[in-house]
Amino acid sequence: MKSKMCTALVAFVFSIASLQASMLDDWINYFWTGSSAKPPVIKILIAHDQPGVVLEVKGKYKIFDPKNNGHITTRYMGKRKFVQAQNDGLKWGEGFPGVHQIKIVPDDAETVTLIDGVEYKGAIYVYDVGGSISIVNEINVEDFLKTTLASQFENGVLPEEALSAIAITARTNATYQAKNPKNTFWDVEASKVGYEGQTHAHAQGYAIKKAIDKTRYMVMLKDQQLFPAVWGTATGGKVNHEKVVFSRITLFEAEEMAKSGSNAAQILEKAFPETLLRLSYSSS
Repeated sequence: MKSKMCTALVAFVFSIASLQASMLDDWINYFWTGSSAKPPVIKILIAHDQPGVVLEVKGKYKIFDPKNNGHITTRYMGKRKFVQAQNDGLKWGEGFPGVHQIKIVPDDAETVTLIDGVEYKGAIYVYDVGGSISIVNEINVEDFLKTTLASQFENGVLPEEALSAIAITARTNATYQAKNPKNTFWDVEASKVGYEGQTHAHAQGYAIKKAIDKTRYMVMLKDQQLFPAVWGTATGGKVNHEKVVFSRITLFEAEEMAKSGSNAAQILEKAFPETLLRLSYSSS
């Protein structure tokens, strides 16, 4: 009974178009508590088995050894050098003897990191794997969604509530992947999830970015757990994984529901029955 009442209240919240994002956060926090101490992040493999890459940092940054999280150095000026693996450790202009992995963390909001000319937000991990270089980008899940979804959904193509349902579904899947990584070093591969960094973020994705902000940190739970949620039409039902939960309706049906006045919560209830909405993170 309580679950049905909460679902109905969430649906009511979505129906108030003028409700500001901060008010929505406060209301939901009354019922649910975020499960993460920090906003969820996701690690994306952006380069693998390369002889080296041109790594440029524009601005102040810090370098750590991710093996023990030890601080190696702080740099107050940018650098653009070829990074490669050598027998005694990594070399990025200067050498790092005995160090075969580094984590580069921007130390200022204005700091920009580029890998072979492509701009990325967040931290960059450089790994020496058998004499070759692998690069991993760690960013906030919200930024990851804005980058990957913007190229898929142009402005005006889908109603706002359908886009909100899509954003929550994508966030649920991304957060699940981040909490259930396939290996120790990264959660997903850029080439498989359509991640192209900030350089290729599409300006026409304003509507989906607005939906992501509107539903910030919202995810679905099934049996009180995150799950890999996928819209069936996105893959034609060809995902070969027993844990994947496909939507019960298509994106076209979600669009029609939104045009008929259904809100995101109602669309998700139809698409993924027996799930609950909650926040993956709460700042309060």
